[in-house]
Amino acid sequence: MTTSEPRTTAEAVEELRTIAQGWADGRRGNTTQLIRAADRALWAGVDAPSLAPLAELLSTERDLAAELFGRVTDELGFGLPPADGGPGGLLLARWWAAEIVAGRLDPHEGATLIVEDVVELHGAREELTPMLDAVRDLWSDRPPGPSRAESDARLTRAARELLTRIPDPRG
Repeated sequence: MTTSEPRTTAEAVEELRTIAQGWADGRRGNTTQLIRAADRALWAGVDAPSLAPLAELLSTERDLAAELFGRVTDELGFGLPPADGGPGGLLLARWWAAEIVAGRLDPHEGATLIVEDVVELHGAREELTPMLDAVRDLWSDRPPGPSRAESDARLTRAARELLTRIPDPRG
């Protein structure tokens, strides 16, 4: 969505959420992208107090973009995990699982993020077993294997299970 102007508030919020998904694990993107997305969100009518300061940053102030974007994601209720992913990356895995279950993150992409950015960095924690089992099952299926819909369903069930195993830090 970053190549065209969002026409609705919902589209603009979705663009910001998509950017947040890429920033959730500490991989920082282009600050110009954040500033442009904030500007588009303002024009689309998104109401978040930190959007205007983010959209108005000068090139010499771009070092403030990440902090302001973090505020925007809080104001919009995205519930991003802490920058370090929480203990053993579990809060990051939980956030991606919630995004999968809500239909905002492709189950295969989310499972890949959990495996590569949590399991490979922090180890295979017991709480992550449902997702690891689902991924192993899908990788070990012999051709023709499950359909895309079936594999999406398996990964989404595993994501739901992760949500029951990893407590929500917000209570």
